[in-house]
Amino acid sequence: MRERFMTVVALGLGLAAGACGSLTDPKLSDNPNRPVTADRANLLVSALTNLTFQSEGHMTRTVCIWMQQCSGTNKQYLTLGIYGVGDDDYFVDWQDAYVRGGLLDLRRIQQTTRAKGDSGYAGVALVIEAWLIGQTADVWGDIPYSQAADSTVTAPVLDPQQQVYNAIQAKLDTAITFLGATNAQSTAPGGEDIIFAGDVVKWKAVANTLKARFYLHTAERLGLPAYQAAATAALKGISDATGGSDYHTFQTLATTEANLWNQFSIGWPQYLSAGKFLVDLLQGSGDPRLAEYFAPNSDGNFVGAAPNAGLAGNPSELSTTRLAADFPQPLVTFAENQLILAEANYQIAGGGAPGLAAAQPFVTAERTSLGLSPLTIASLDDIMTEKYIVLFQNPEVWNDYKRTCVPALTPAAGASFIPARLTYPLSERNANPSISGVGPLRNWDDPTGC
Repeated sequence: MRERFMTVVALGLGLAAGACGSLTDPKLSDNPNRPVTADRANLLVSALTNLTFQSEGHMTRTVCIWMQQCSGTNKQYLTLGIYGVGDDDYFVDWQDAYVRGGLLDLRRIQQTTRAKGDSGYAGVALVIEAWLIGQTADVWGDIPYSQAADSTVTAPVLDPQQQVYNAIQAKLDTAITFLGATNAQSTAPGGEDIIFAGDVVKWKAVANTLKARFYLHTAERLGLPAYQAAATAALKGISDATGGSDYHTFQTLATTEANLWNQFSIGWPQYLSAGKFLVDLLQGSGDPRLAEYFAPNSDGNFVGAAPNAGLAGNPSELSTTRLAADFPQPLVTFAENQLILAEANYQIAGGGAPGLAAAQPFVTAERTSLGLSPLTIASLDDIMTEKYIVLFQNPEVWNDYKRTCVPALTPAAGASFIPARLTYPLSERNANPSISGVGPLRNWDDPTGC
């Protein structure tokens, strides 16, 4: 059963009467993880959990397959390798950007905390909102946002992707200001902040790295100003090379808190394997991350599967490290921040030898932080390839590829290009008359494609 986004928005918290999927269904309204009277602490846990689902779930596994870091090897996941998706396969991802720990709950946190002058708590909610909505715009381009939390609007319009990016940058600016507030009413979350336990300094660093990330998403359109803005934000971003300020998901050995990649591998064994492109890339350079990311197959070899190859060749699975129930997935990190600085400074310096000289210190810092040997970069491709490896299992890798076409992936047989966006879900198109069709082949920030 699936709630219709239009109905949920129209009724605020969504206590709607109606057909299958409405929130009056007892299986939904009795959900102990989302009680109607939830306080800000419960809502924050819900929002952080939702962000984990959005960053570890079906959409991210799809990105891993399309970016050839992984390979779908069985049934519908085999079809994903040739870009076969159903009209509603990602409706849950769309829906949860707005409900069940999404925008509506985050706005409730902000309203209640700002009314009390509690800007610290509100600042954390603003960071999560900007991240979640920005990630949704990355995938679908134009999305409902300006009207999406307005209970008087039953058919929220699609805001242009560029407008959404501008809005979330403003949200992040407000969040950073709020997180730095020193008024007596401003308090940070406590244990309900399952990521940083209320450490506002770490939240500010993540907010700045997110600003840099989203500025880069506009670089194909806006050019040098986007790179300059990204560099400025990243210099205020995550600076702890030990990883102590990185945003990792909260995972434990408890069944209800296990890493979603772990849960998927148990529920759907042999549906996902190592991707040939990434395995070959790591083997070719003797990169020690090969054994961190993947496990040897039954013959003791590291083998990746090409798109739509299935289980032929006995491909490797993900490593026991990456499939551990309590593995905390890295989502925003010092390593990414350094590689943002590397790319941005390369472009600001005009590329070529000056660009490489400007970028090299940041690549060196990134590699050192991961305990890797030095890498002397000879081109922008070297920077982006390093980032492609670092962002294994991270949906951000798709955005980098769409911007730069690095690495040079070959689409699956029979396809002329790797998909650049998802179509609007059928359920949402049926529910919201403001959405007239599946949408374009590419979003505003990706005008030419690879």
